[in-house]
Amino acid sequence: MSSFLIVTWDGAGNLVSTLGIAERLAQHGHDMRILGHPTIGQRIDARGWRFQPFRETMAWDSTAPADQATEIEVLGRGVWFSPAVADDVLTELDREPADVLVADCMLYTALIAAEARRVPAVALFHAAISAFRAGPLFDAFSQNLPVANDLRAQLGLPGVASITDIHDACARCLVVTPREFDLDVPLPANVRFIGPVLDGPPINKEVEEFAVDDGPEPLVVVSFSTSFQAQRDRLQDVVDALGDTTLDVVVTTGSAIRPDDIATGGNVRAAGFVAHDRLLPKASVVVTHAGMGTLMAALSHGVPVVCVPMGRDQFFNAAMVERLGLGRVVPPDAGPNAIRRAVNEVLDDDAVREAAKGFAAVIAGYGGAADAVRELESL
Repeated sequence: MSSFLIVTWDGAGNLVSTLGIAERLAQHGHDMRILGHPTIGQRIDARGWRFQPFRETMAWDSTAPADQATEIEVLGRGVWFSPAVADDVLTELDREPADVLVADCMLYTALIAAEARRVPAVALFHAAISAFRAGPLFDAFSQNLPVANDLRAQLGLPGVASITDIHDACARCLVVTPREFDLDVPLPANVRFIGPVLDGPPINKEVEEFAVDDGPEPLVVVSFSTSFQAQRDRLQDVVDALGDTTLDVVVTTGSAIRPDDIATGGNVRAAGFVAHDRLLPKASVVVTHAGMGTLMAALSHGVPVVCVPMGRDQFFNAAMVERLGLGRVVPPDAGPNAIRRAVNEVLDDDAVREAAKGFAAVIAGYGGAADAVRELESL
């Protein structure tokens, strides 16, 4: 038995793969701890792991309203590059050592703390790894390089020339997206594509039991983020687009907004948090914000998608959907008519449906959590 410490943060979708791997490690008999925001422990039932809350790190609740314009800056300063995260990690390692530390790839200072203590570190990528090596996200993160180097100096480590050096120094970088859903860029030897982890525990204790009938009309599942992204208006656009049609439409609002925040009726039903595998096996199309978790869940069932990206990594993900012919992309301000047209196009496009089925086979070719466990045990 080995001791694993997983360090994560309350980012909603990033927790799906993190908790799936934690549960699988526990099932293999390893001692499992998770260190993260207290809201994670409050919202999610432990399945074989012990939870330790951050003590020094800035509080963050992914379901609470936040200014979308400043979100990345606030999280970058207060969480992802925060010396307080390193303090929390070092305190936890002093309290109880670990054989391996696994950290969300965005928690750069957690990885620095592990390097300082000579604990093998693993960066867990819940999004396309190329976005962390070049492009807008990389540019935004790179503004925090001086903060990272200040911390490294305090911990007796040499400075780095790029934030990519922090990931490159890890024992492993585990990527839970398929290699086929990423740009073809040079990557260091420590990178392993394990594929989506889709069989983990729900990231909300309040999972609704929701049934769909095998009716004659196509089922359209509308699933935006479980975290707050000011998505109510976009969800309403989708409902307005698909209401009063013959389609059977189910909207899952997640944890950030309530079902009754959306005006529905007729052929449209709304629910809160519903497990994807309750709906997706019967779905004909998924309308989504293009978060990686929802995309991989839909595509793993061979369901094509209509993407309405709003921010974060969603525009990159939507572009990959279009590039691979897996669906359609609608600008966030396009309105109901454009959404309705895109859904109808996907329903009528045999090539898109076949491409989605083909990508389900691609995803099935990866090991997911099982591959993650093999890589982690090898350390």
